[in-house]
Amino acid sequence: MLKKIPLTSCEKVWERFKSSDEADEIVDLSSEPRVIIESLLGAGLYQDLVHFYCHALPMRETIWWSICVLELRQDVLTKAELSLFNACKDWVREPQEPKRRYIEKQMQQLKNESFIRWLAQGVFWNGSGSIAEISLPVVMPAEFLYSKAIAGAINTAAVLPEWKGRDKFYKQAFASAFDIAQGGKGLIN
Repeated sequence: MLKKIPLTSCEKVWERFKSSDEADEIVDLSSEPRVIIESLLGAGLYQDLVHFYCHALPMRETIWWSICVLELRQDVLTKAELSLFNACKDWVREPQEPKRRYIEKQMQQLKNESFIRWLAQGVFWNGSGSIAEISLPVVMPAEFLYSKAIAGAINTAAVLPEWKGRDKFYKQAFASAFDIAQGGKGLIN
């Protein structure tokens, strides 16, 4: 059993996201997470596997995983993206409301195609505070909304901006996720 995904079956996790038809055909939801991970990885269903990890790992581990993975694409970040990326790293280390609100403001400068914007959106939607403006009544995000944003960040980083490193990126990402799932730090060498 995986320390950070201590489940004996995965039906509830699978219900949290829209999986591909191919994944639905090969995944046995009564299996432990490790079996599902191996099935998706073996079939090359990388996007589904990203969603699985993002919805199965605890919130901070999910966001930390994306930070570890997105560091692989730091070379393509603009100055504004790099600044926001560092703010997200800082939030994971010390999750404080003023930092989350700062991230909210900074992400609005970036386009939706930016994987860093999706990382920041995941931090903002993490469930620790309201997603409404400060002067308005509290509105909490939908459960696992952060997971969808983080999956978007990782899957976008795999392909945009275009490059030939997609498969290596995913393999490193999944090694990191598996390490985190076992209780490790997920750092990529």
